[in-house]
Amino acid sequence: MSSIATHDHDAVLHHDHSHEHLLRDSNVRYTGGGRLSTLFLIVAVVGLGATIGSAFLYTGKLHAIASFQMAAMGCLAMCLGGMFFTLVMHLMAAGWSITLRRQFENLMVLAPVMLIVASIVPLYDLFIGNGSLYLWMNNEYQSNIVLEKKIAFLNPSFFCVRLMLYFFVWTIIAWKLSGLSRKQDETGDKWLSNKARFTSSWGMLAFALTTAFASFDLLMSMDFRFFSTMWGVYYFASTAFSGIAALVLIIVPLRRAGKLEGLVTSEHFHDVGKLMFTFTVFWAYIAFSQYFLIWYSNVPEETVWYLVRKRDGWQFVFFLLAIGHFIVPFLILLFRGVKRSPTALAVVAIWMLFIHFTDMFFIVRPMVTTRFAEGTPLTPMAGIWVDFAAVFGMIGLLGFMLVRRVSSVPLIPLRDPRLPESIEHKNYI
Repeated sequence: MSSIATHDHDAVLHHDHSHEHLLRDSNVRYTGGGRLSTLFLIVAVVGLGATIGSAFLYTGKLHAIASFQMAAMGCLAMCLGGMFFTLVMHLMAAGWSITLRRQFENLMVLAPVMLIVASIVPLYDLFIGNGSLYLWMNNEYQSNIVLEKKIAFLNPSFFCVRLMLYFFVWTIIAWKLSGLSRKQDETGDKWLSNKARFTSSWGMLAFALTTAFASFDLLMSMDFRFFSTMWGVYYFASTAFSGIAALVLIIVPLRRAGKLEGLVTSEHFHDVGKLMFTFTVFWAYIAFSQYFLIWYSNVPEETVWYLVRKRDGWQFVFFLLAIGHFIVPFLILLFRGVKRSPTALAVVAIWMLFIHFTDMFFIVRPMVTTRFAEGTPLTPMAGIWVDFAAVFGMIGLLGFMLVRRVSSVPLIPLRDPRLPESIEHKNYI
């Protein structure tokens, strides 16, 4: 028995030693992000500057703040997607994903920052704008019978408390998990993986509740008369959908820059492709279920939300989502070769983020076109450049912070005990 144990120990040492050449600094650290971060910052300044400027020069204040909020919620979803996958990977002790997890962590730590950005518009509406976008904050609606029934939840004090709670919870989760991961890089303490798993056990519940209620506060409450019991899950589906797409658009450029050689392989991309396929189907299932239940129940406060979005040109956006958010990626990701190709997955990921922001556009922008505010045209294409400017600007802001984060930490968890399992990961289906 002693000789067997010694042989196994020697095999483990040889096994770990055989991967040392993959962990050299030139392969696991990215230091060339200076120019890229500057480019993202320029895009952010130009895009967001054009969005803010449009409030005074062209489309009006309401359109500008709606576009800003649409873009902010889309980017927040990506960061929350990173938090979700980090929590899942720790909970499941998923060995195959170790070499991918650090990039999910990088997205995760930006979630509190993007929450601050996404809180700018509602706080402006609350204290300055008199509910220009969030109707429950508008003095004209204070005597509305529906709002009176919801006033215990939709009131300024409780709203601000909830925003602070979301920030606190997401900061604690991100700080705790990223801190444990970085500490393990330094010490190699395998028991830190257990601590991360324990944190994820309560963190997943906290994440689920705060994400659902944040989606109520920051999206659904724009029209306080509308309600959907599936709204929290609907927004969660968007976070997972966009988060996995964002991962691909981080990993593929790093691979092209000569990083992660032998650490992220076609086997890992294959599994990432499976996750992209999974959450394409999941989003479609939730979106259809929400639509079907509202259509079947035929409650006016619910159905009017869809009726507004099925006229005046919005019906084309509705069908674009049905086709582009489900059918297109579903059919493409069926193929094994696509899931194993970094280039093909990157193309699909770009489409997924485009259609993700189209979904946010479909949720937010009708709040402008149906209110006849400031002479805003009714068609969704009117002033569409403002929406594109907001999206590019917000992606530029997120990209700037993300590149700086990626450049400051190792690209993988260097001393995670399951790292050898991830490096040698193989797919058999």
